[in-house]
Amino acid sequence: MTPFGIAGIQMQLQHGNNVDAIEERIDVLMSLYPWVEMVVLSELAAHGPLHSYAEPMPGVTEERFCEMARKHNIWLIPGSFFELRDEKVYNTAPVINPQGEVIARHSKLFPFCPFEEGVEAGDQFVVFDVPGAGRFGVCICYDMWFPEVLRTLTAMGAEAIIHPVLTGTNDRSIELNLARSSGALFQSYIIDINGLGVGGVGKSCLIDPSGRVIHQAGETNEYLVTELDFDQVRRQRETGLRSLGQTLKSFRDSKIDFDVYQKKPGSYGYLDGLGPMQKPSRDAKTRMAPAPVAYEHAAAEKALAEKKVAMAAEIDAEMKITDVNGEEIDHDTNIACSFEINYSVTDSQEPTPGNEASDTDAQPVKASENDREELSCESELELEPELELAVANELDDETIATNDADEQPEAELKLVKGAAEQQVDNAQS
Repeated sequence: MTPFGIAGIQMQLQHGNNVDAIEERIDVLMSLYPWVEMVVLSELAAHGPLHSYAEPMPGVTEERFCEMARKHNIWLIPGSFFELRDEKVYNTAPVINPQGEVIARHSKLFPFCPFEEGVEAGDQFVVFDVPGAGRFGVCICYDMWFPEVLRTLTAMGAEAIIHPVLTGTNDRSIELNLARSSGALFQSYIIDINGLGVGGVGKSCLIDPSGRVIHQAGETNEYLVTELDFDQVRRQRETGLRSLGQTLKSFRDSKIDFDVYQKKPGSYGYLDGLGPMQKPSRDAKTRMAPAPVAYEHAAAEKALAEKKVAMAAEIDAEMKITDVNGEEIDHDTNIACSFEINYSVTDSQEPTPGNEASDTDAQPVKASENDREELSCESELELEPELELAVANELDDETIATNDADEQPEAELKLVKGAAEQQVDNAQS
């Protein structure tokens, strides 16, 4: 094993320039612990959470951090600060090597919506190698609440996750649980560094690849210092968490195709029934997400209505439709209107033996202009009788999702067919 020295700096931060104070804290850290090879700070440590300090990268602030890395010959992840790019603001963490070079930048994938307003989401995952040590991945604060992020970083080979945080809210205790569980789920080191003051409530932590807490900070300025053993990561991933569950292999070998990850219409299921992303308000005190059964019932009704209209359009395109002068009518303009056009239905004359009716014998029954005015549209979902009957026949063999309190789909379809047949008979008469 070749240990790798890493330190997190938890410190008091303010709105405005914190770069000078950060440099001072790094100087003290390296004087106390000269064996440290990487230093990590908290999210938005440079200027605090103010968009007005957004600047391009590379820029003045990033160059200051590059100088600190060169000065102490360290890897430096100086938390993050707001980046101005293409007239948009991103929450971005640079990765700086001991030569003072920016080798990567990670923009926060999941801004803390709806509270982190005006911040654009990044779309790139970042991992980087430290020669002689291991591979690191970067995610910022709320990114960790989505296990897909760490799973992706792990699939890219990350063995330690750098996690700058700015949390000053009452969910910090939950975040600490997420840090521990993420270390266990992905058999990875978690370097979780929060700020103080405008930078958060502290309680930074270091987690090992078996989910154990290496160090938990309090709520004061503090250095969190440790050595990482990448052999421990690789051993855990081979033999399983504490020689037990081999979760990474189990996920790799699973035959399950998770529909929720397909990003196809309907793949989100119940999640599609949730309301828009917005802050709670006084006017919405009684608003809540729908019950799953209620959502599924509404979704089934909507799907049935859409299918009926789609089938009607398909069938109607194949029907011969004429006006009172025998000219074909373009029916695309209003397929939902009942009796707005004429139907090619024949007289109800019964054929006699040897005198069977042929297709050429069928004469359209044409409604007059007055008839069409009287038989106007009553509902957007009404279909012409022949179309309604055809749709009902098409749907007869299909299963429509209903809950236990609903009538059986077959019974509903019989009612639809019966009504459609009656409409056709009325049209013929």
